[in-house]
Amino acid sequence: MERYCLDCRKLAVDFSVARFTPLCQGSNPCSNTRENMKLYGAGTANVHRALLVLFEKEVWDVELVHVNLLAGEHMKPWYQAMQPFHQIPLLEDCDFRLYESRAIIRYIAEKYEGQGAPLLGKTLKERALVNQWVEVEGQNFFAPYEAISLESFKAFYFKRPLDKQLITSNFEKLEKVFNVYEAQLSRNKYLAGDHYSIADLVHTPSLHRLKRVEVDAFAKWKHVTAWYEDIRSRPAFQKVLEWDSKWPFVKAE
Repeated sequence: MERYCLDCRKLAVDFSVARFTPLCQGSNPCSNTRENMKLYGAGTANVHRALLVLFEKEVWDVELVHVNLLAGEHMKPWYQAMQPFHQIPLLEDCDFRLYESRAIIRYIAEKYEGQGAPLLGKTLKERALVNQWVEVEGQNFFAPYEAISLESFKAFYFKRPLDKQLITSNFEKLEKVFNVYEAQLSRNKYLAGDHYSIADLVHTPSLHRLKRVEVDAFAKWKHVTAWYEDIRSRPAFQKVLEWDSKWPFVKAE
């Protein structure tokens, strides 16, 4: 297991689950006590969402704990005790634990609403629209995206050809979603209106990975493409990309 500090970006290795040691020293040292927030995960789009909201809200006092999926760390009893479904990410905030990336995003956005980028909307109706589009992502976009992403990873990892039928059928499902997004984005700069929100944030890592599978994944949708270029260029997401090389899904031992 490896642990990182967002503030100093220094790496500490050879940690046991029960023993905590300071990751860095300085004017703002990282204290690995129960008062520190911890994010458990690896370099997946779901975890990148949680990392992205932390960067957008300028929350730096966070310890990142790498969970090696390929080594089966997510199946270990110590992790199952915190996350019974064996999935990542997992957020630990003092004595409070939370899993499911969209729930974590909402929690961070609400807890730190007064700092960093505003992500939730100001009025009841604005917040309702933001939540609507977060649900759209979860209910309509994510399943075909995940099928494509997982198949791409398996083909790479096991050094086998892509299942082109699976890829094609799920891109066809995404076309229907992108048609809806194109119509919405032709009227608004962002999904929930003219302000960037968690509705856009939840899509960014997945869209980025989708383009790594197929560079023209949504090129024929003009407004979707412009929206993606906007949200991917945000400084917070650029920081996520920097961290991706430090905290990848496939971690060399």
